[in-house]
Amino acid sequence: MKMNDTIARLLKDIGVAQMFGVIGDVNLFIVDRFMKEGGKYTSATTESAAVLMASGWAQVTGKTGVATVTCGPGLVNALMPMVEAVKGHVPMVIVTGDSLSKFKYHPQSASHREFVLATGAGYEAPRRIEDVPRDLVHAFQRAWAERRPIVFNFPSYDLQWEDLGEYQPPRLQTPDRAGTQLDTEALELAVGIIASSKRPIVLAGYGVVTSGQADAVLKLARRLDAPVMTTLRTKDLYRGEPNNLGVLGISGREEVTEAVGVSDCVIAFGASLHMFTTANGTLLAKKRLVMVTDDRSEIGRTMAVDAAILGEPGAVAERMLYWLDEAEIPSSQFASEEVVTQAVAAINASYDASLPAPSDAPITIGQALLAVEHAVQQQRLLVTDGGRFMRQPWQLMRVQHPRHFIAGNLFGAIGTGIGYAIGAAVAERGLPTLAVVGDGGFMLGGLTEFHTAVREKLDLIVVLCNDGGYGAEYLHFTDYGMDPSLALFDWPEFSEVASTMGGQGVIVRTLADLGVMQEVIRSRSRGKPLLIDLKLDPATMPRTF
Repeated sequence: MKMNDTIARLLKDIGVAQMFGVIGDVNLFIVDRFMKEGGKYTSATTESAAVLMASGWAQVTGKTGVATVTCGPGLVNALMPMVEAVKGHVPMVIVTGDSLSKFKYHPQSASHREFVLATGAGYEAPRRIEDVPRDLVHAFQRAWAERRPIVFNFPSYDLQWEDLGEYQPPRLQTPDRAGTQLDTEALELAVGIIASSKRPIVLAGYGVVTSGQADAVLKLARRLDAPVMTTLRTKDLYRGEPNNLGVLGISGREEVTEAVGVSDCVIAFGASLHMFTTANGTLLAKKRLVMVTDDRSEIGRTMAVDAAILGEPGAVAERMLYWLDEAEIPSSQFASEEVVTQAVAAINASYDASLPAPSDAPITIGQALLAVEHAVQQQRLLVTDGGRFMRQPWQLMRVQHPRHFIAGNLFGAIGTGIGYAIGAAVAERGLPTLAVVGDGGFMLGGLTEFHTAVREKLDLIVVLCNDGGYGAEYLHFTDYGMDPSLALFDWPEFSEVASTMGGQGVIVRTLADLGVMQEVIRSRSRGKPLLIDLKLDPATMPRTF
């Protein structure tokens, strides 16, 4: 079987059902054969967006995402989202290849390995053409094991028509992770700390989601009568739970500040405890910290811990529960204290707040996002881009499960939201996808990919927080008493552009427009992406942090 046919057949037999990409000389025959084998392919407009789509798809499905780009400039264009995926521990395989071997100085020739390794991603390149099948399978094995993108770089694309001999089915092993219930000194120390705590908080990080062990962690919190909180990526994991205080960190709600402040212990499961979750450590000051993780590199990386346990979150939580019961340790009853119950009530009430009466008054971002929240069905996906606006949707908009939420700001970059949203929407075509983005990020690639969403006939609702420029840079200028005009732009009328591309568009300026917007959302054509252009004043936009 020819090399390009072998790669496509292996992708199918490995279990790849969906691939994203931009075709070029290197990969066009592979994509063609992959589709003939029954695979689904989404053609992006840019290579960067193709990788973001694969990452969004992987985060929603919990599977390994697959993207393909061509050599040289194609791969270089995809480097930024590789860094995003590395930081987010997203398993992906990116298929590319070398330029023509017969030209020593081919214009698309580049040192792929050096570019890829600089992002923190892995690199897999067969030394011989006959090694292509084995090394492609190994790339998928590595992506699963290492929880990061792996670039599979096959030999020169003029060798695609070489015969690799008889096809051999792949042998890929991805066993479920086994938990540990070993009674170690660390576990004994942790149980002792928990037993002596008067106001503990149980914190669930993204490792609880990926391990599928949320119930065991919640069971421990209930046994302790402790409030539960999550990291941002784990948002709404315990939605509806009466002791849920939401997200811990600078992206969390102000209503929980007092409850977090009086707590004396945090039991963190599968959380990296980075600077945003802990507010540079200030939220955990004067608290004892128990950390449970299956990643030994996270222990003590950002701050000192009082007890660290290396193991699966659910298995450790169950063992803690066992010893607490054996010792007949009473519950803390912290979750029943007024400081917690009032915070929970305030958060729940904020989602149900009434909108102001229609008038010619200009909208605020909070009013607009709350109106969108009320108009879109609860079963939906939520994707946010990076930007000054992003804290507002994190706080005001909800999802049914953390896998339906993607906070596209892992690298601190803008312009990632629409790519992520398309991947998420392809993964869950039966649900609407809300993409909350800024105007600067939308112009940085999102506008072109909006047409990809149109071609794919996705149920995508783009909420464009349009303050006419770069919000963070606007603040930098104004904070120093300087003219911010350099950060302001005269953009095109986005709603008209969306309609010209084949989508739908609506402008929202005043409180009177909110009801019209809600009706447009409810009556929209589900296979025709909708862009909602929120006209916002940069001078009154809230700060991100």
